[in-house]
Amino acid sequence: MEFGTAFNSKFLLFGEYGLIYDAMALSVPFPKFSGYLDFDLDQTHLESVTEIRKFYEYLKSLDTAHPLNYPFDLDRFESDLDQGLFFHSNIPQQYGLGSSGALVAALFSRYAVNSVPKEELAPEILKADFSILESYFHGKSSGLDPLISFLNKPILIDSKKQICPIEFDMGKSGLAMALIDTKTTGATGPLVQHFIDLFNLPEFELAFQQQFMPANNGCIESLLSGDMEKFFSYLAQLVKFQVYHFHEMIPAGFHRVISFAHCEKVYIKLLGSGGGGYLLAFAESQDVLDQWSKKRGIELLMVG
Repeated sequence: MEFGTAFNSKFLLFGEYGLIYDAMALSVPFPKFSGYLDFDLDQTHLESVTEIRKFYEYLKSLDTAHPLNYPFDLDRFESDLDQGLFFHSNIPQQYGLGSSGALVAALFSRYAVNSVPKEELAPEILKADFSILESYFHGKSSGLDPLISFLNKPILIDSKKQICPIEFDMGKSGLAMALIDTKTTGATGPLVQHFIDLFNLPEFELAFQQQFMPANNGCIESLLSGDMEKFFSYLAQLVKFQVYHFHEMIPAGFHRVISFAHCEKVYIKLLGSGGGGYLLAFAESQDVLDQWSKKRGIELLMVG
């Protein structure tokens, strides 16, 4: 990989949290935000330099009983660190857009597989390595975010848990989609742990299996098949589940916004782990979204 190669942010359209427990997932690159590796010659990006060096130390400490399938060239990595290696990025951090995933993809591309063509790399093996690598940032990671940034293709994890790069154009999906900036950030690690802890409650585990899984998987299947009537039916179920069970993941001040938006046929769900960052809004048309946002005084960043 040459310096200056950009790695895009991503959307996890569906599958947040559920991906940890075998739900289907659909994620797509989002080129509006991206980042690339560079050298900090004027020493104005010391925070990024320091963070990448900590990641390097993490790589050195990895359990040798569980090695990476594609090991890093740590000598080359260290040499670049000594020259001020940093990640030049405009991806908002802790916003659900995969800022750490893009960084991991960039580092992996340069130090692990720079001589191996992407088409020769198995997505399942890549995802396994990315899971280990991104766990440094989140405590537990599916590895999907770096995979999206690395391949720069939409990825479907299907009902058989197969990782399938697919052709999917958000702009041609027939949906109006937009981001809502909550003006806060959300740390992924604690929220993921909260979600895992919820499974200590039998009633939550039952609701997850009977409500979340069918709604999440139904959203993906109907979206890809173009059945918008079914899609919005499943989406309404998914939003209802998140409002009721994911209270901690929804930023303060947005519970009522999400709960009542569906009355105006606007459906708002988490983007990634939640806790802050962006929310993702869906509607049947751009006019519906525009009228709702104007009425509620909520600014939208359009998608697609």
